[in-house]
Amino acid sequence: MNMKKTLQSLIAAAAIVVSASAAKADLTVNGAVGLPLNPTAQIPAEGGIRVQGNYYDLGDSFGAGDAKVYGIYAAGRAGDMLEINGGIEKLDGPKFDGVPNLNLNRTGLALGAKYLFTRESDAPGVRIAAGLGYSRAQANNLHAYVVGTKYFGELTGERVPITGHLGLRYDRFDYDFISDFADDLTSSKVSLFAGVEVPITANGDFSFAGELQTKNNEFAGSKSPYSASIRYRPAGQGFAASIGIQRRGLAISEGSGLFAQLGYTFDTASNGQ
Repeated sequence: MNMKKTLQSLIAAAAIVVSASAAKADLTVNGAVGLPLNPTAQIPAEGGIRVQGNYYDLGDSFGAGDAKVYGIYAAGRAGDMLEINGGIEKLDGPKFDGVPNLNLNRTGLALGAKYLFTRESDAPGVRIAAGLGYSRAQANNLHAYVVGTKYFGELTGERVPITGHLGLRYDRFDYDFISDFADDLTSSKVSLFAGVEVPITANGDFSFAGELQTKNNEFAGSKSPYSASIRYRPAGQGFAASIGIQRRGLAISEGSGLFAQLGYTFDTASNGQ
């Protein structure tokens, strides 16, 4: 009888840890739960809504200055295994003297959905999710992905575990909006991405997040996206902030730049998963 109670307590404790991690996960540059650039196989806890503001310096754009993306996003859980996310964002590009028809300024909605197929407690021992997303401001980016997430370490231990991510992604970009003279400036490409989250402090208040991705654009000169950042997320609180460096990989702005995220998770229910 005691063994049964002990097992039930361990399972409940693991569920609480996983719930807290999922509910407070940060959002991507497009608004999905995940790393700074790519989604992960995590969704908000039941009753948890993540609201986050993003600032991304995308680096040099055609030698005229840096392009930047600003946005505010939210992600919540619908039902047992579905995440719905979205936001409003702005691409702020440099001015091109003498080229009035070249315009990188654009505002629009970002929308997405993600379905969680398995949890780490299921037979594979890995979270697996798939999703879709669209960003008007970021070059009419339509993307689809499948990703796996695994915790390396005891969920009920004294130290927050390392988390690894591996995914396959398809991106379609349509750059026709940048110029009146543009014609069929589209790119469709499949890429691989991998990421890791490493706690710096035992309770996870401070952690390192890094990711690498193969090229996501067909255009010559496009470079592989990446990000590296430090995250502050106080244990037991919904607040989190990140700062780091990234390269988005957009053909209109291929450099690296700083990024910052600031968000809060609101718990609208007393329990989660």
